[in-house]
Amino acid sequence: MKTVIFSALFFLFHSLLPAQEIAVPASLKHLSELSLQKYPKVGEMNQLVLMNEVKVNLGKAGYLPVAGGDLSYRRLYPTPSIPFPVGQGKVENVIISPANNYNASVSIAQPILDLRTPVTVSKAKSELEISRDNLDNFKLQLSYQVAQIYYSIIFLNKSLYVQQEQISLLQSNLQQIGVKVKNGDALSYDLVSTQVKFTNSENFYTDLLTQLNKQYNMLNMLTGKNGTSYLSDTVVDQHTFMMVTDSILSMAMRNNPDIRVAGDKIKSASWDILSAGRSRLPTVNLQAGLGYKNGFMPEIDAATFNYGVGVGVTIPIISAARPGLQKKLATLNFDATKLALETQKLTLSKDLMNALDDISKNQKKLASADTLISQAQLALNLATDRYKYGVITNLDLLTSLTNYKDAQLSRLQYDYNLLLSRMELCRLAGIKW
Repeated sequence: MKTVIFSALFFLFHSLLPAQEIAVPASLKHLSELSLQKYPKVGEMNQLVLMNEVKVNLGKAGYLPVAGGDLSYRRLYPTPSIPFPVGQGKVENVIISPANNYNASVSIAQPILDLRTPVTVSKAKSELEISRDNLDNFKLQLSYQVAQIYYSIIFLNKSLYVQQEQISLLQSNLQQIGVKVKNGDALSYDLVSTQVKFTNSENFYTDLLTQLNKQYNMLNMLTGKNGTSYLSDTVVDQHTFMMVTDSILSMAMRNNPDIRVAGDKIKSASWDILSAGRSRLPTVNLQAGLGYKNGFMPEIDAATFNYGVGVGVTIPIISAARPGLQKKLATLNFDATKLALETQKLTLSKDLMNALDDISKNQKKLASADTLISQAQLALNLATDRYKYGVITNLDLLTSLTNYKDAQLSRLQYDYNLLLSRMELCRLAGIKW
């Protein structure tokens, strides 16, 4: 019993937790806001929300009266008449309806009892909620996409700096080898090997630069900006996108936009079932009309003012919509949406566990990266000294240099991967910033 009470209190506590605030640079927030303003897809989905708002108002129109005007002319033949004796054995036909019939009237019908309209309105509201959650979901995904590009640019710039250092060192080494070859202290093979390393480093630098330009192109498309050098941020705060993970599952089940949309679809499907069931019900309308028409005794040709008030009941007997089949179809759709929600929950749980595993993995790699850099730096220093005294070959020196720069690049990659993993965890939890 204590365990049950504790579990209930634990779930209640976590369900009431406020949304977490995560550290995000001001420049990133600015770019995210620009993307929400400039990217046309956001405007397109806003229009879908407005369309569904109109559908709600359209559904509510079922509560309102319907009025119409009627202007008509009808020629009647034969003209209705009654034989009437007029004396001395004579009979005359008395016309009881005019041959030429005119009508000018206005009619109105006001629903009194209609159990279908409330369901139609509720269904429209559920679709409106789906469109709003879809919009929020897209905005969330767009913001995290901008963040991923933003940090990709920062880490590519850092990688370019490391690669520039390597190119500079190789260029210096290339000059030294050239002098030694001329003096007969080194082989041409050493010069060619260094040139190959230098060319490969330049090619890798070009690849990094191309990746950087592509990231800027993507960011410009999303934000409406121009250029490829407007990001000056180089420092990544270690607390960026850091969040408490103790209640991550309950938070994600509550805030994840895909889960919310799946829940909205279940509500919408339930209204379909109710709508199909109520299509068999009758509707009661108050009917009224007034206008002018001829045909009233005793002056049947004269246009006479008239009005009428009544109540009408419409009872569906055999409907072309086939309510039974509609209800069966709606029920199947409802069951499918419930299963889709369960699938979404399982997928979310799996993605959360993967994100947490990635965070743990990258933290471990990052912790060992500094040690690896220190070891590579020491090996490079030793190799440089030994190369001066001719103990090792130029190839050994280039290997040490490459290992050192590779260790620096690896650390940048681990740092970037860790940040992406934290961002993914925040995205899955539906955290907005």
